[in-house]
Amino acid sequence: MERLPENFRNVLEGLLTDLKTKESIVGIGLFGSWSRGDASLTSDVDLLLVDKRDFDYEYMERALIDNVFFDLDYVPSKWIVRQIPPEIDQKLYESQVLLDRNGRFAVAKELMSKNYWTLERAEMRIGNYIVQADTYLSRIVSALNREDFQSAKVSAVLGLTSVMRVLLEVARKPYSNSRFLRMLESATIRLGQNDLYDEYLDLAGFTKINKQAAESIFDSVTEAWQKVAGFVQENSSKIEKVHVRVKNDLNYYCKENFLKGMQVRAQTLINESLYEEAVHYLFRGTISMLENYVWLISTLEGTRFDFTNLFQRLKNSSLSPPDIYKKTVEAFNLEDISQSEAEEAQKKTRETVSKIRNKRREFAETFDV
Repeated sequence: MERLPENFRNVLEGLLTDLKTKESIVGIGLFGSWSRGDASLTSDVDLLLVDKRDFDYEYMERALIDNVFFDLDYVPSKWIVRQIPPEIDQKLYESQVLLDRNGRFAVAKELMSKNYWTLERAEMRIGNYIVQADTYLSRIVSALNREDFQSAKVSAVLGLTSVMRVLLEVARKPYSNSRFLRMLESATIRLGQNDLYDEYLDLAGFTKINKQAAESIFDSVTEAWQKVAGFVQENSSKIEKVHVRVKNDLNYYCKENFLKGMQVRAQTLINESLYEEAVHYLFRGTISMLENYVWLISTLEGTRFDFTNLFQRLKNSSLSPPDIYKKTVEAFNLEDISQSEAEEAQKKTRETVSKIRNKRREFAETFDV
């Protein structure tokens, strides 16, 4: 907590007082940029909340208190008592323990501190990233079969993003939504894989972005997001029909506090002339939000949700305001994706995933324990 500015610490102490009154919260840890020491004054304060209630998933809440943004990341207590899932490794590793009612958080934190950079544990995380990339490759095939070339292109970018995290692991770079490109560039330079960074930017369309383009994307994303939030609010009574994880994500993404925080962070990146980083940050958040939104409208329309034709469903929905689709594809230059472009994106993604998979053993041999 000593890295937090005094006004942040005061607000955090008040929030902690409130959280400690909740009997289900058995552990609280500060993680993320404020724990690592690479935060800016617009960075969120990330808290890992260990909850003893009976659930088996991770979910987020956003709070804005006295102009300080907090992301509250809830995980079930059994995750730190039994086998820790790799997806919370970094959060646990970075955590400064602020509350530990039963001593188990500190034990899990110490265990992760000892094992995080062992080859065995890193291999578990790397395996997860490659599986995620393979999942996106499968989605590309399905999207192409449905002639949804926009979804195919987006899945290609997301697949590459997943496999690029392998490079971050090997180079010992932390994952951060708002610092991803800077960390990735540093990792590829260290590993002598600069071409992979350039190929990633090119495929994603994050090259040659100037201030005007970044601000235009910012405006289009904001307009689309506001439309989604308005729709979700108007249909709040119907959200109970969707899966509990989708409901939690919608409640997280579609609150005014989330959009405001995202705008502040993206605008800061633009002001710092980090235009590609700002667009990447907006892209990742927008696609995650849209996946949950399209799940909702699919449920309301009585149809089955499918990740593989996300944009086709968004475009053809009888319920969704047309501007949501229009502004999203406009923001990320997806309006006129042709079959050949989508197939080329598929080819490049497959080649890169294969290249990194083949280098996995080579990376392991040079992994600096």
